[in-house]
Amino acid sequence: MAYELRDSPFFRLRSKAKLADLLFISVEKLESLANLTGSYYEFEKAKKSGGVRNISAPVEPLKQVQKRIAVLLQRITPPDYLFAPVSGRSYVDNAARHIGAQSVRLLDIEDFFPSCSVKKAAWLFANKLECSPDVAAILCKLVTLKGALPQGSPASPILAYLCYLEMWSEIQQLVEEAGCTLSVYADDLTISGDLVREEMIWKVKRTLFRHGHRYSREKERSRRGRPVEVTGVILRREGVAAPNRQHQRIHELREELRHATVEEAAHLKRKLTGRVAQLRQIRAGNEPASPKPLVVSAKG
Repeated sequence: MAYELRDSPFFRLRSKAKLADLLFISVEKLESLANLTGSYYEFEKAKKSGGVRNISAPVEPLKQVQKRIAVLLQRITPPDYLFAPVSGRSYVDNAARHIGAQSVRLLDIEDFFPSCSVKKAAWLFANKLECSPDVAAILCKLVTLKGALPQGSPASPILAYLCYLEMWSEIQQLVEEAGCTLSVYADDLTISGDLVREEMIWKVKRTLFRHGHRYSREKERSRRGRPVEVTGVILRREGVAAPNRQHQRIHELREELRHATVEEAAHLKRKLTGRVAQLRQIRAGNEPASPKPLVVSAKG
């Protein structure tokens, strides 16, 4: 079930008791989790591009509440250009949105979640969703850590989008007025068209900066008339395709499977099945289709 922002159960929520009911916990538990110390455990995770990412993962009771908040916020109808975090839309759909484009520009927001401040979360809950001050305050405590959205919380991806609704709206307007197409996949922006002008890209960068974000110079890419990798998919003018490393890994898994023991075979088969499914998903991205509407399970 999808709804507009003003139809969200958070909209004009003025009671901590109603918030607790919405999150399937007691008022006592709600306040306890909001003020819990040692509520995250931290570790490092290697990035594909090199270096490490600092992860702050919530303890289980807090994680379940954050999941519930995320489920309810993800039911807010997303714009066509948003592909993650949106149920029913994938990284392949994100790349396929740009099929046929002559020029493609890719931008990556640097340290996206840590740049999303508690002030912006407060703005979302108090101003956009019009929660009472006490409800907005307790929601902010539940979803932020050290003054920002934590990398590792199930609520952070959707909040990172909603907390910057005005920024995304401004960027979409700039791209649209330039006759181009925008897609957003978490912290990855893809802009395409017959011609992607530097003047418009500069305005997009300036908008990001004005809202407290920086883009990664190392990850910025520009292609004209040539294939480019977009969210793990090779984008060509005529369609999308899997990168060569995907085919290579499938070949390697098949070779490993030929010489595997019985114990190893089951694990390798699961990995191979997943890789082949990804390949089929990418191939299916060449079939004409508009982005799927938001569909979220009623569970949770």
